[in-house]
Amino acid sequence: MIRRFVVAFCWILLPAGCAHTPYNREYVSKSLVERTGHHLKNGANPDAFELPEKLSLTDGLTADEAVAIALWNNAQFQADLAELGFARADLIEAGLLRNPMLSLLFPVGPKQLEATLSLPADLLWQRPKRVAAAKLDAERVAENLVQHGLDLARAAIIAHADLALAETRKNLAAENARLQQEIANIAAARLRAGDISALEESASRLEALRAQENFVRHTQAFDAAQARFTTLLGLGGRDTTFTLIAATEAELPSRTYAELTKEAFASRPDLRAAELAIEAAGKRLGWERTKILNLTGVLDANGAGKEGFEMGPGVQIELPLFNRNNAKTARAQAQIEQAMRQYLAAQHRIALEVKEAHLDYLAAQQTLALCRSQWAPAATEAAIRAQKAYAAGEDSYLFVLEINRQLLEARWREAEAAADLQRATARLKHSVGFYHLP
Repeated sequence: MIRRFVVAFCWILLPAGCAHTPYNREYVSKSLVERTGHHLKNGANPDAFELPEKLSLTDGLTADEAVAIALWNNAQFQADLAELGFARADLIEAGLLRNPMLSLLFPVGPKQLEATLSLPADLLWQRPKRVAAAKLDAERVAENLVQHGLDLARAAIIAHADLALAETRKNLAAENARLQQEIANIAAARLRAGDISALEESASRLEALRAQENFVRHTQAFDAAQARFTTLLGLGGRDTTFTLIAATEAELPSRTYAELTKEAFASRPDLRAAELAIEAAGKRLGWERTKILNLTGVLDANGAGKEGFEMGPGVQIELPLFNRNNAKTARAQAQIEQAMRQYLAAQHRIALEVKEAHLDYLAAQQTLALCRSQWAPAATEAAIRAQKAYAAGEDSYLFVLEINRQLLEARWREAEAAADLQRATARLKHSVGFYHLP
């Protein structure tokens, strides 16, 4: 009978260390596919740089492709994904039970052989709550990593827009420097002819020098933006050349702030993680309360009793007279309160992010529409008229250069407005939790 009891007890303990969580790298990858359309690489060789399947840099690099490469190769994100291993280890530990304790008293002199086998039985009712809390923590870690992936996707799109804008600025600055140098050359010729004063000629020369300095500065800014972009994508110091492809400006569906906020509350992974933190804290509170009663099964054996070898079961109970685990229970209650307040704070933060992103998106839309519908067409029309007037001998070439410089300014502002719209679109999609808004 006793032997059967021991065997049954050990059979119950056998699966205690077998803990499995579905919230692994594959779960994070599937969640990111739903939100961005891109998945993680399988992790077989995470240190090696690889391009996602069916993606090549030779045909240009879009913002969406930049997101795919960053999710595959960004070094910091790969380091963050290692947290899944810690969460799995914590879950395994939560499922483990203490090892049985065997005590032996050796038969020296008249002392008989005594043996005591202590089997911790209290964790049979403590373990389920501890494992449940660990599973919720593992899910919380996975949801936070999905949010990190969305943060990385936003950063990749913004870096793509920044690099494209930096390249445009550099090219426009080079064109502006050329125009200012032509104006300075004309001013120098007019000075030699006595048409203008030396002061006017020096002003033109200073403008040319300022334009040249501006070109150098924007060239350096382009190099810095390219370095940030390649580092974000995990390219590092690799000698990889690519051409940026401008982002497609698809207008998002018209939605109110209230609709976007509601969708954000339903889909944001970080808000789900805050909910899970509350549930996990509740499980830990239940676990701490079960610790009030600690029970150990005992199997005692004597080498030589009245009837020879004797063995019998027993229990060892910790009487909760002085320590009822009050401190850890109070800590668990405080963790629940903190988790609830953090959840509320996360809601407020997300609502603010949606509000700011929505306002920025609407403003960027209006600004770009104004540049394309009025400013750029007016500057282009003025440049065409100035060229025709110069060809007809009605205006000087200097006037044509001045008008072309204004056209460059309009193109410059249009490029900035397009980049602002791309950034605002990325932030709005990120604030909602999806990059493929239906």
